[in-house]
Amino acid sequence: MFDFVDRNKKVVQIILGLVILTFMFWGIQSYRSGGANNVASVNGKSIGAAEFDNALKQQQERVRESLGNNADPALFDSPGFKLAVLERMVQQKLFLNEADQAGIAVTDAQLVAAIQGIPAFQKDGAFSDEKYQALLRSQGLTPVRFESEVRQDLARQQLLGVVAENGFVANAAATQFLKIINQQRVVSQALFTPNQYLSQQQVDPGEIGKYYQSHLDEFKVPEQVKVDYLVFSPDALQSQIQVSDAEAKQYFDSHAAEFAVPEERDASHILITVARDAPQDQVQAAKAKAEKILEELKKSPGRFAELAKQYSQDPGSASNGGDLGFFKRGMMVKSFDDAVFSMKPGEISDPVRSDFGFHIIRLDAIKPGKTRSFSDARDEIVQEIRKQEAGKKFSESADSFSNMVYEQSASLKAAADAFKLTVQTSGWMDESGANAPFPVNKKLLREIFSVDATKKKRNTEAIEVSPNVLVSARVVDMKPAFTRPLGDVSADIGSKLLQQKANDMALQQGKAKLAQLQSGKDAGIAWQTEVNVSRRDSQGLSGDVMAAVFKADVSKLPAYVGVESPQGYSIVKISRLVDAPEPSRSQLMAAAGQMNQALSQEELSDYYMGLKARAKIAVNRQLISAKPAE
Repeated sequence: MFDFVDRNKKVVQIILGLVILTFMFWGIQSYRSGGANNVASVNGKSIGAAEFDNALKQQQERVRESLGNNADPALFDSPGFKLAVLERMVQQKLFLNEADQAGIAVTDAQLVAAIQGIPAFQKDGAFSDEKYQALLRSQGLTPVRFESEVRQDLARQQLLGVVAENGFVANAAATQFLKIINQQRVVSQALFTPNQYLSQQQVDPGEIGKYYQSHLDEFKVPEQVKVDYLVFSPDALQSQIQVSDAEAKQYFDSHAAEFAVPEERDASHILITVARDAPQDQVQAAKAKAEKILEELKKSPGRFAELAKQYSQDPGSASNGGDLGFFKRGMMVKSFDDAVFSMKPGEISDPVRSDFGFHIIRLDAIKPGKTRSFSDARDEIVQEIRKQEAGKKFSESADSFSNMVYEQSASLKAAADAFKLTVQTSGWMDESGANAPFPVNKKLLREIFSVDATKKKRNTEAIEVSPNVLVSARVVDMKPAFTRPLGDVSADIGSKLLQQKANDMALQQGKAKLAQLQSGKDAGIAWQTEVNVSRRDSQGLSGDVMAAVFKADVSKLPAYVGVESPQGYSIVKISRLVDAPEPSRSQLMAAAGQMNQALSQEELSDYYMGLKARAKIAVNRQLISAKPAE
């Protein structure tokens, strides 16, 4: 169903996180065997096969949208993926049951407000029943079913909102947290790299031969193939679509709104910040300050940029004299937007209140809206029509393409001729697909290296490697796996052994110098320039070095720590500590908010784990293992 809960992202993110937590603590075996006709039951309420398949398909689409070409179809058939979807459904059942028992009810007014607030159902900023009905039909939903699901989601949100808001972090804890996070340590570094010791190393032929014999797997070249292949996709079909001027003009006339360039306005502002929920005395103080600045502007309008630099608390525009540049209607918060689009060029507004504070606005210029000409938009229109028509052609022909490469498996030529595609040939590629000149996934690679393809020389099936992209391949040449001879790899082995010896010496020298420093001796080290680092600012130091710096005992300074890495050995000297300044009110509020969110997430996790422990949950493993309905 549609994700109308965008307006409650905090709760939703916490709920999503529970899927991972439950598997961590309970695992797959926490479910008992279920009945034969349903996928699962939760406290006697069933999750039917059709309901589960629908949820599975929705999650597959979300993954495809998120990962694009990286989405592996094999993932969708895995038990882990299916169980994760089922886990989410179990959560929903448990939370809804708790909401019912708690007497949480969603009124018709709340339901209507939630649905009317979904952007997908709006036209020109207002709810459109026509769009609502059309979008539901496109998703195979009836209004009754959709509204029932929304009502259930709202009830669950009310329940979880109460649980999630129970966390509270005191200012003292937030202050301590910020002091720890923002404390700085003044450090300098000395590096011992392998390259410093490389010229001192030697490798003899016996070492090379010994390494070769004990690491033969490193020198195995896997089986490789060359393939002919076809890529069938809307993109591949676009060049076949011819668009006449008449068709393009008809599209232009029927989509006139798409080619309207809206009016833009250039404005500058001076912002005096105050939180939306600030006490009334703070609001009045911010307003009074804005009005005082406005009085100065009325006397000297030409000083707007000067006063913006002096007074504006908007870090993004103050240094530019408050200039915000050109923007369209709807790009700013509503109160600001309404003011700007009701002003005349050169006019300066009274203080305008928004969630950010009070704005004094000057309208600098207006760029009138216009409609692009047909000649200007023609190429764009032709491309769009080609895209749409190619998409339709792909949808209508995908099954025929798949059937043809399967039924006429001795060659790709028939499919290429039928669909006006070009058979292309790859270079050598192995089962990793790293050198494939066409999009691949694990399923296609398994097909290419199967007996049917390599021995029987049949076309592979048409595999969907990404949404609306089908690929079929045919093996035309093959090289068996082999082990590269010593003569071919001896130079590489020699270089590797030299590098290993140089790395060992770098570690040895670094550790010896660290021991001298820690015993109070002068190790004669040339330190790099000191830098101030904090847990938030590494100043370019690696994560391992930063971890060592902040784990170090700094009761006695200077302190020294050593860190090994693939690049050698690093010694870090911690010279002194710089305490964090007292945090501002806004910093405290932000830190407390983050800590409260983490605490709320923990509360929700504990709450869900308790519900699950008390619940009677049964799962039909046979249905979970089966492929989803097509």
